[in-house]
Amino acid sequence: MKRPIIGIIGKVQPQYGEDIWHRIDEVDEIRYLIVKNGGTAIMLLPTETTLRFNDNDIEDNTVLSDEEKNELYRQIDLCDGFILQGGLYSANYEIEMAKRIIELDKPLIGICAGFNNILRAIGTEVIEDKTKSHDIYDKEYRHKISIINGTKLFDLIRKEEYNVNSIHSMIAPKENVEKYASISSISYDDLVESFELDNKKFVMGIKWHPELMLEDEFPNKLFKEFISKCQ
Repeated sequence: MKRPIIGIIGKVQPQYGEDIWHRIDEVDEIRYLIVKNGGTAIMLLPTETTLRFNDNDIEDNTVLSDEEKNELYRQIDLCDGFILQGGLYSANYEIEMAKRIIELDKPLIGICAGFNNILRAIGTEVIEDKTKSHDIYDKEYRHKISIINGTKLFDLIRKEEYNVNSIHSMIAPKENVEKYASISSISYDDLVESFELDNKKFVMGIKWHPELMLEDEFPNKLFKEFISKCQ
């Protein structure tokens, strides 16, 4: 059986002062989880004729042309499933790709900023966390979340509580999510940590970074289930 092709949607990186190149990246731990669990990973790229993209994760006013959208759609047609990555910035090409993927009912995981961009694609929004209480740049840090029984996430974790990392500056209050998607986990301070689209084959948004928890069983269970839906 052929391995399903999983498109990792490239993430624009900040151009630091000493760097003379603009860069669009993929996280190698995500590629690793795809390959380890039976998929073939490729990277998908924006189609705009520009070197400058949105420089925050709050709002991108870029308007994509029909030609640029159609070129994004051609990349989507190549793949069986998709990963929207985390990162500091979000651009409209990511939201446009998420809209098309969901419309075609192809499997999709959104991690951190990818969580944000799925919500934007389905018509809602995240907000900036002024307290910075969830922006803890530490691979080892964990906090508890509550898993909601009856969700795909609960079926994978099989626990009512789970410890996750927390490296994000944008948050999702319940009221921003519950009318648009099924909430599958909540943080200790009552924010949405993950959600699912029940009417789709497999669409899941996750606020934490499973690719930084390779010692745990959950990342492999998640990617194995996801890739099985991409067959």
